[in-house]
Amino acid sequence: MEYFKYWGKADPKYPGQPNWHPLVYHCLDVAAVCIEYLSRNDKFSAHFCSLLSCSRESWLKWAAFWTALHDLGKFSEAFQSQKPDLFLLLQGREPSSQKQYTERHDSLGQWLWRDWLSKRMTEDRWFGNGAEQAMSALDVWMSTVTGHHGQPPKVEVFPGESEDFYSKNDRKAVQLFINEIRGLFFGENTVTIPLIFESAKFEHVSQSLSWWFSGVVVLADWLGSNTTYFPYRAGDIPLSDYWSYAREQAKKALKESGVIPYAIKKGLVFKDLFPKIETLSPLQRWVKSVELSDGPQIYLLEDVTGSGKTEAAMVLAYRLMAAGNAQGFFVSLPTMATANAMYERVAEVYRQLFDGDANLMLTHGSRELVEKFAKTILPAVAPEKDDDQKDETASARCTSWLADHSKRALLSQAGVGTIDQALLSVLHSRHQSLRLLGLFGKVLIIDEVHACDAYMQGVLEVLLEFHARAGGSAILLSATLPVHMKQALLKAYARGRDTVCPAIQQKAYPMATWWQACNPENLHEEPVAARTAVTRSVQVDYQHEQSEVINQIRNALAQGKCVCWIRNTVTDALDTYVVMAKFVAEENIVLFHARFALNDRLEKESFILNSFNFNSVHEKRRGKLVIATQVIEQSLDVDFDFLVTDLAPIDRIIQRAGRLHRHIRDYQGNRITDLNGSEQRGAPRMTVYGPEWEEEPSSNWFKKTFPKATFVYQDPSQMWLTARALRNGGIAMPSGARGLIEDVFGQESFIPEGLQKANLTVQGEQMAEASLAKSNTLTFATGYRRGDVMDWWSEAKTPSRLGRSSINVVLSRWEGENLVPWASRVHAWAYSTVQIAEWWIAKAFLPADNRRLTEYQRALETLPDKGKWSVLLPLEKNQNGKWCAQAWTIETPDRTAKLLTWQYDANTGLQLMEINREAEGEIE
Repeated sequence: MEYFKYWGKADPKYPGQPNWHPLVYHCLDVAAVCIEYLSRNDKFSAHFCSLLSCSRESWLKWAAFWTALHDLGKFSEAFQSQKPDLFLLLQGREPSSQKQYTERHDSLGQWLWRDWLSKRMTEDRWFGNGAEQAMSALDVWMSTVTGHHGQPPKVEVFPGESEDFYSKNDRKAVQLFINEIRGLFFGENTVTIPLIFESAKFEHVSQSLSWWFSGVVVLADWLGSNTTYFPYRAGDIPLSDYWSYAREQAKKALKESGVIPYAIKKGLVFKDLFPKIETLSPLQRWVKSVELSDGPQIYLLEDVTGSGKTEAAMVLAYRLMAAGNAQGFFVSLPTMATANAMYERVAEVYRQLFDGDANLMLTHGSRELVEKFAKTILPAVAPEKDDDQKDETASARCTSWLADHSKRALLSQAGVGTIDQALLSVLHSRHQSLRLLGLFGKVLIIDEVHACDAYMQGVLEVLLEFHARAGGSAILLSATLPVHMKQALLKAYARGRDTVCPAIQQKAYPMATWWQACNPENLHEEPVAARTAVTRSVQVDYQHEQSEVINQIRNALAQGKCVCWIRNTVTDALDTYVVMAKFVAEENIVLFHARFALNDRLEKESFILNSFNFNSVHEKRRGKLVIATQVIEQSLDVDFDFLVTDLAPIDRIIQRAGRLHRHIRDYQGNRITDLNGSEQRGAPRMTVYGPEWEEEPSSNWFKKTFPKATFVYQDPSQMWLTARALRNGGIAMPSGARGLIEDVFGQESFIPEGLQKANLTVQGEQMAEASLAKSNTLTFATGYRRGDVMDWWSEAKTPSRLGRSSINVVLSRWEGENLVPWASRVHAWAYSTVQIAEWWIAKAFLPADNRRLTEYQRALETLPDKGKWSVLLPLEKNQNGKWCAQAWTIETPDRTAKLLTWQYDANTGLQLMEINREAEGEIE
């Protein structure tokens, strides 16, 4: 057969013969994985069958047929000519010099369809008479399967352009192949899915489903390229026989992939999941009894820090899963540190939820966090080592994607990670379809929802809309959520069900708010009682003299108390560390921010959790000082005797106050285990360090005290309103929480004249951010296709948050003439990585010595991404024994690149030397 003259996979280093795999066999490999995945994922297939109004059998045939066409672009002579020796062997001639491989095969497949194949479809009546009326919808399916490189194929510009890449023989081979697989998949009964609806509705349904089916094709292509299960073989058997073989191999591949969900255990109760919790909080009692419905639903649970929201969310998620509304969960949090802490809490319970060895993966930007997290979700696959092929092979893409464990969790049945990994599923980000596929059928739990700016809020709303359209349920947790933000999130979720959510009526706090798609006219709002242990008033001492703040800290430490000062920027934290190190012994002071290599950051995080967690004792806590940034304020179960915080928006202040007297302890700080015991450390006291109070503040009121923090918190009116709210001397929780939030973030808040201009500027920027979020996010109605303006970004460059773009800086150090990772352990490069604003480090200053330059290039090649999306920074000890390196800043049209000196220390992290850092303003 002519179609056996085309290779689909090739590797000159393949351990065996032949060292190539027929294209038609590879197409069937991928189709077999697809149909096996869909056969085992009942919830996913049921969703598609429902929207397509077809039988399960018809759906599986339909999906397999289209998936088998995913690599039509490889039938082009242009693609085949990349291996001229193989071309000559298979086709008996030299490739034409007129067929140049200048476009990737994913786009070439779509172009062939547009130019020629769609006409053959009509003439040959693939789907019966009248299917030509559904041409626009069928174009969606072809675009979906050919867009298996993680983004949709290019839109054809000129009619007939495919002729520049395909020969007549290529087209003949394509037609022969399609005729055979039509008989293979459809048999005598043609699948008439395109004729079920009128053409406009079928196109709409196809566009809706394309977002998730594209992820299935990518996944199937990766597994179908794994030579462990699909070894190369010559075209020695008919396609019908090979199809049977491929189906059996696909079963083996799926069995070991970790992407097929296990059944949910039934009949579990709260005590089964959290046996250590003796007395349930009111919120935890509420989730046990709230009446669930069938179908998609969203819950907003608002309660103070320490009320057991995480455990409540897990129980509610389990109940939704046990009721058949979901088959897994994904917990997303605002930062890496909070994701680490959440993993430890979820890890204790998740295995009890499933009938089988379900995977739990921790996902955020730091890859192989700890070896126990790094379970394989997809089988390992070695990429083809073929420099002749210009575009990335499927196995190379798979290897690259899976090298980042932050992505694997989205395909596992249970996952924990940063919110960014979920947000990327609805941005123009390469492989976003895999993320959407990973979230399908899961309860999406989003913790710390209040920590959103206008841009993240906009992206989160689109995420909720997409999740609702796929029939997913969501649980949002917050300690401080403004009413207008709650309404916007509910509205977005309801929009995903093509309906409207009623307006919020109640302002009580704590509060459970929920909406169920089966009953869209009703918004349920139920006040929840506060947990007695977290019902308290925190005394607030507002100070504008830093010297007085330092004296308060020194006095508290002298009394044997443990203290934490939360600063708004890394630079402020570094400066404070230098000052306090003069008064506090090295073993009693720790600096905690985001600019540490992962290995050092994990050690600091572990030290802080062990020293100040639920079970910490006086000996571990006594006289300890933690200087931290925002990384400590959310979802970390730590307890300090005395807390200082820089002035920040009121929601941040409330969060930070949650780290103060979090647990009931005696006067020394030892944990009191008696349920009837009471706090013996006295009333919780927090000092807020901020600008001197002014009733009529000037425009630079906040900036005078915090010049760097103005890049983090840009609206000085929020700072002033927060300071005004705190001047009454205390925070009453939870009774005063709603009032404080609305006083600062409410739309009717009073703004002093001196701050009105800045406030209006920020409002304008927020409107621009919301607009940018709208343009950066996917438009559901268009389906999986390239936009006319917006193109797909690489995952490393997609902005899930605004602000300065960040980059991974991989720290290395010179040991003689050898360049080694900063961390000395397994997965050393991953543990040597630190994230920093991209502007500051664009590229390293390379060694002048040729031997060292060669060594630098060698080390670069050993990085997981080979330096494609990261900077390898070579540190060397200077005469003072400090590890230093130089790097260039990024060059922009209005700013020339600078050569800056950086210093790294395991105690202080990565810091900039010899420059005025006033404009740095990096959060965390």
